[in-house]
Amino acid sequence: MTDLAPYEAGVAPPSGVARLLEPRGDTGLAAHVGRYGSLPARVDLVGELERSGLRGRGGAAFPTAVKLAAVAGRRRPVVVANGTEGEPLSAKDKTILATAPHLVLDGLVLAARAVGAREAVVCVGRRAGRVRAAVEAAVAERALSGRDGVEITVAVTPDRYVVGEETALVHWLNGGDAKPTTTPPRPFERGVAGRPTLVQNVETLAHVALIGRFGAGWYRGVGTADDPGSTLVTIGGAVERPGMYEVA
Repeated sequence: MTDLAPYEAGVAPPSGVARLLEPRGDTGLAAHVGRYGSLPARVDLVGELERSGLRGRGGAAFPTAVKLAAVAGRRRPVVVANGTEGEPLSAKDKTILATAPHLVLDGLVLAARAVGAREAVVCVGRRAGRVRAAVEAAVAERALSGRDGVEITVAVTPDRYVVGEETALVHWLNGGDAKPTTTPPRPFERGVAGRPTLVQNVETLAHVALIGRFGAGWYRGVGTADDPGSTLVTIGGAVERPGMYEVA
């Protein structure tokens, strides 16, 4: 079922295309661990991500392993989970944060461990009250468990389309306007509080959580050789069955 990454006995990897959209119901940490198992203690995350072919799900489709490798080894890095989702017709990030917050936080923690970060931030839009409540509850629950080794905070961002662009998000977290910056240094060099910063979309981090557990071979079990895995899409407008779908 897997190639390199270990998984707990009795916890089977998700089968088929449906991987990220958890069944509606209990979103607590105990139910989540019962469904997926605990995070692996040791995993070559950058190597697994490189072998998986995972690309960012925030729009740019940049190779996830390359982004992690660019930050790994730098001094006092920070990891940011981008769940701002400024595109008004999209609901994928809001959905996964509300229904599977611990899957996103798992990916955030694994990414932080891989790059050597002890601090992480989850960014959500101001209008998404239900999403914010779910994320804050999940963060508080994990803090009580004390097993992540990463301090996670929640930041509520302005509801603007452009705030989701990574340099705009970093600029806002640093106290500036939520507008992109066009000159170096880039976030991986100097981002939040002047520290090397990894910014990843929340759907991307949910995939990271599963690849860290079940391996690149499992991830590549759906999709194509050039575009492996699954992705979330929002279908709306004049269609018979609008909603959120996960597709290869």
